[in-house]
This record gives sequence, C-alpha cells and structure tokens, in this order.
Amino acid sequence: MEWTTIYWACFFIGLGLTGIIWLFGDLLDGVLDGLMELGAPLVTPLTLVGALTAFGASGIVLGQTTPLEGLLLTGSALFTALAVFFTLYLFFVKPMENAESSIGFRLSDLTGRKGEVITTIPATGCGEVLIWTGGGNTNQIASSFHGESIPQGSRIVVQKVEEHTLWVVPDEPNEE
Repeated sequence: MEWTTIYWACFFIGLGLTGIIWLFGDLLDGVLDGLMELGAPLVTPLTLVGALTAFGASGIVLGQTTPLEGLLLTGSALFTALAVFFTLYLFFVKPMENAESSIGFRLSDLTGRKGEVITTIPATGCGEVLIWTGGGNTNQIASSFHGESIPQGSRIVVQKVEEHTLWVVPDEPNEE
C-alpha cells in the first residue's frame, strides 16, 4: 500500500470521526476515561482525532508541495500530528477541564461563610443553619461557638467546622 493512500485514509477517517464526535459527543463522553485513569490524561477523543486528521492532511499537503518523500515525509507528518495533539490539549482540553463547574463543596469550605439560623441553636446543643454557597444553599447542623443561644432568624458566620458540625457566631450582636 502506498503512503499517499494511508494519508488520505487517515484524513477521511479523522473527518468522519470528527462528525461522529460532533453529533454524538455526549453519548461517547467517557469512552476513554479508562485511559485517563491509567495515566494518559492527554488522550481524549478531541486530541486523538485531531492528531489523526492532521497526520493525514499534512502527509497529503507535504507530499504534493515539497520534495519530501518516504520516511522523511512520514516523520514530518507525524511531527505535525504531535504538534496538533499537544496544541489541542493545551488550548482546548485543559481549559475546558478547568472551566467545569460543580455545586459540590467540602464542609471545611464553609468556614467564614454567612448564613441564617433556621432552627434555634441552644446554648449547649445543636440547631440548624442555612448557609449560602456559590452553587445555592445548604442546610447544616450547627452549634454556638461561644456557648450562647442563637435564635431562629439570626444571621450567623461560620467560625470553624468540626466533625460534621458548624460552629457559628452571630453576624450582628443580638439586641436583647
């Protein structure tokens, strides 16, 4: 088989896979998750298909516009494919991974957050507070940091988190 045929095949297979990923990307999401868990985080459908298409296209273009041939031509096409692979990862895949948002949080993230008492917090027991987070609100068990009762409706600030309990203080001193 001639190298030109291989370049054309890679180019058309890459274009076809691009269309499939574009149409069915959400269904195919996670197909390569196993590779990422095995230590290949750069390997994604976008980087693989982009590199395959670039290999085929550069082999065709370089073969027709330069005096390169044989292994030198294949090496140049492979170099171009690797450059496209890493460029796609650095400028598309990595920023998309960082842009994903989550409404999840750790309890320790609530330290310093403000909220409101929804069930009175007794001086020596627990009540319930509503804390405002970036992704919405969360109800949590709370105790008074200073050992004083905090009535329902009071604004509070979380001082520390310990064993699934928020230790809170009034945000404004009580006017009682």
